[in-house]
Amino acid sequence: MKFETNAIGGSVEILASKDFQAIPAKIVAAAGANTTVVKAGTPITAEGAATTGAGAVGVLLYDVDTAADPNGALVVQGIIDATKAQAHSGVTYASALYAALPGIVFRTNIGAQGATGATGATGATGATGETGGN
Repeated sequence: MKFETNAIGGSVEILASKDFQAIPAKIVAAAGANTTVVKAGTPITAEGAATTGAGAVGVLLYDVDTAADPNGALVVQGIIDATKAQAHSGVTYASALYAALPGIVFRTNIGAQGATGATGATGATGATGETGGN
């Protein structure tokens, strides 16, 4: 039997809790992109394209190589480590993302003690380090 393995990098855990809901999605790489890999933590539209916030229906759970297998999972409900997700994906989340995904809480103070100043979905600043919906 002949098989081929395509390594696209190590696995990154963007979740901050084991409780989450995800939906399947076909991911498409951006036209003219230097790579076919879309990284975990990237907000994704209903069409499967990356976005910074507007039109997002979920956040990509794991890296997806669209040339090898375009199937991915989008987190639609749960708690995400926003700092780690943004750093890994290279995407800076726009404020529209928090309103578009009310089922996701974007935590920014994971592993930090006394972190403050996170921005919530309504634009209010709080001391919890949580960003986003319920």
